[in-house]
Amino acid sequence: MPSQSKFEGIDFSQIPVERLTPDILNLGQGFRCLRGEFVTYWKQGRIKREADAHICHCWAIRSTESLAGYITLLADKLQVENPILAEEGVKYQTFPAVKIGLLAVDRRAKGAGRHLVEWAIEYVVSEIVPVVGVRFVTVDALYDRDVEPAYDASGFYTKLGFDFADPHESLPPEVPYRTMYFDLKPVIELFNPQPPRAESD
Repeated sequence: MPSQSKFEGIDFSQIPVERLTPDILNLGQGFRCLRGEFVTYWKQGRIKREADAHICHCWAIRSTESLAGYITLLADKLQVENPILAEEGVKYQTFPAVKIGLLAVDRRAKGAGRHLVEWAIEYVVSEIVPVVGVRFVTVDALYDRDVEPAYDASGFYTKLGFDFADPHESLPPEVPYRTMYFDLKPVIELFNPQPPRAESD
């Protein structure tokens, strides 16, 4: 009879997301991610080096003393062919964004990836949007054609409301990822509803 997963029955939507600390860095033992390179990045210290260099910052979720997943955020810009904000009078094709650099989750930690992405969106809206102009969260959704079937992370992000920067991109893409974006405006308006305008005399 198979042993019970150490993450069995855990509702990760209720688990707090924590900023990277030395204590959390020691939790990588037994971390099982579908993409082995994300385990290697953690265990070989790449995440810590990049965070120390202020290239990105990392947050994680854990259960007891086990790493369930981590996410990194960094500055980015979204480039699109069509002016997607033209209806708002903004005809740019390049926009400020915050990027999800790495999203890695233990394959037994069901719901942890969704929780990390939803947390990241709320974090950007509550902590970054009030002080820096940023409209989108971006991600380069991994596309690996060298496995069978092809590994395509875009389906996960589509379910969370992300759109393709190039909706007509051919498959397989020329690079091993597909750039996607999430429009923060609906969340901004949800968190910071505009007060009614005072009537002029």
